[in-house]
Amino acid sequence: MKEQQNKKSISVRLTDGTTIKGKINIKTHSRLTDLLNSSDEANFAVVTEASVAGQPGKTIIVRKEQIVWVMPED
Repeated sequence: MKEQQNKKSISVRLTDGTTIKGKINIKTHSRLTDLLNSSDEANFAVVTEASVAGQPGKTIIVRKEQIVWVMPED
């Protein structure tokens, strides 16, 4: 079964000060906060098409505990 795709453009700030820009799949959730606060989801968020430290096109797996803030870009 294929996972539903509902990608949102975001910026993420981590506890170490790193900012990541990319896309996150919120799947069947209606809001980004629903995905991040869901206890049913994994403890990690996958950011695709990510740009970090001047290097675009990365896929980055972020532990949710390390997220300070997330800002939707669209």
